[in-house]
Order: sequence, then structure tokens, then C-alpha cells
Amino acid sequence: MDFAGPDAAAFLQGYVTADLEALAPGRALPMALCNLKGRVIANGWATGDSDHVRLLVHPSVVPILARELGKYLLFAKSKLNEAKTGVRLSPAASSDAYELSPVGHYATLSTPDDGHAAFANACADSGFVLVTEAIAESFLPQMIGLTDAGAVNFAKGCYLGQEVVARAEHRGQVKQQLRRYEFEGEGPTVGADVVAGSKKIGTVVAVGSDVVLAAVRSDASPVVADGCPMAIRGVT
Repeated sequence: MDFAGPDAAAFLQGYVTADLEALAPGRALPMALCNLKGRVIANGWATGDSDHVRLLVHPSVVPILARELGKYLLFAKSKLNEAKTGVRLSPAASSDAYELSPVGHYATLSTPDDGHAAFANACADSGFVLVTEAIAESFLPQMIGLTDAGAVNFAKGCYLGQEVVARAEHRGQVKQQLRRYEFEGEGPTVGADVVAGSKKIGTVVAVGSDVVLAAVRSDASPVVADGCPMAIRGVT
């Protein structure tokens, strides 16, 4: 998604969790955009400068993000447009690529899109959750590891949901936390229930080639996701 106009970065500064004053050529800032309840609508990276900011997010959340920000764009001098170019994702750096920390991949503006399947695996392997429509508006940033990934700047000014997110950080605990699992057979889908016995205790939030990330109750030990047996490999 592209924001273009004289106040593009200044406008978005009041809505995303990253500090857009740190935007610089060739730099991609991990970020998220939350609703008023502090739940993550979309996340990814911000690139650009003061009058042109591109948000690299999962395609499935673009309509949700556009709808949410559309409420506030009436008060901005900038406009929101769907990006006209795609993104090529690769583990190899190049002179015109943006590093997507902490995934270890690089993004280059390109048409057509390329490398997205391998990138999804890399996100899961690195413990980075890229929010999709299936889990949008469901989790605080802390519940899916986005604060650990550097996507939330607690020193900047206000943004949507800031009070809720800051309160959760101050208390030092949330009801759910991100865990990493191996799985057997075909992997579950994002949004699938994680259960212990017959009780739901969490939700699958990212799936790689052999790794699942799930937001689960802090006191729970999940064993099954959507019928797929899983084994704890470690805690993210």
C-alpha cells in the first residue's frame, strides 16, 4: 500500500507502532497497525520518506487496512493507493533491496511478485508472524511476538491502540504468548484452533514448511492443531 502526499509520514506516524521519523533511504522499519483495542490489524514493514510511504503487508489484509485508515484520511493531505508494483522477496541482498528484519530476506519492488512461498517459510523459521486476514484484529502485538521483533516503539508518541499495548507491556504479561512447534504430516492452516483434549487453548498464526507458530495460553501445553499432532520445539 502506498501513501503519497505532503504529510504521508506525519499522518501515518499517528497510526503505526514504528517511529516513522527513523525512515531513511534503503531502510525498512518493522511496524504494525492496531485497532483501538490494541489488536493488530496488519503488520509488516514501512519504507519511503516524508511524502511517500509504502507499507509492505500481507495482501489479504489490504482491504481491512484501507477501510480502517479510510476513516481518518479525511483529515490528511495524503492519499492511500494500492501499490502499482509487486514485491520480489529473496534471501540475497542487492543494491536496490530493503532488508526485512528479522526474517533475513530482502524485498525489491518488482512485477510480477516472486518468492512469497519461500518468504512465508522464512518468517515461520525466524519466529516472525505476518498477520493475514484469518487472524487480523485478534491479538495484541505482544501475543504474537511483534514487540520482540522490534515492530513496536514504546518511546514514540500516540498511535491507535497505544494505551492498551503500553499497559500490557507495563504489566509484563499477556494472556497468550507465541510458541514454536514442529508438526507431523500436513500442516494446519493459519487460524486453526490449538487444543488440549477438547479445549481450545490457542490459535495457529503462521505455518512454514515444518514449523508452526501459535499464540497459546501462557499456562497451556498444546498438543493438537486442527487435528495435526504437534511437538514443542521451543518457545519464541
